[in-house]
Amino acid sequence: MMNENKKEVLFIKDLGLDDEHIKEVKAIFDSEALNIINENIETVYTNISFLKNLGVSNYQDAFLRFYNMFLIEPSSFEEIFQKYDKEDLIAKLEKNVAIMEHL
Repeated sequence: MMNENKKEVLFIKDLGLDDEHIKEVKAIFDSEALNIINENIETVYTNISFLKNLGVSNYQDAFLRFYNMFLIEPSSFEEIFQKYDKEDLIAKLEKNVAIMEHL
């Protein structure tokens, strides 16, 4: 059991989440969600990298609230965001990450 927790923590840190986010992940996500994320880790990494490269600074909060969106096939994930003006989208996401569920 201890090794599983270490693996989860390493994977979460690799996503750029700090210790506070790790506490939130453990409180929010059940083992089933963590397993799904681990099974799709390449997709999750790719999609988080896309948001980071786009310039979304609160991508960690987006992941914590809407992790299921980060399981979407990367080209489909990118298409969701490319429909919008980049600067406007970033500003809106940073003001209220909840708009992600409406994209």
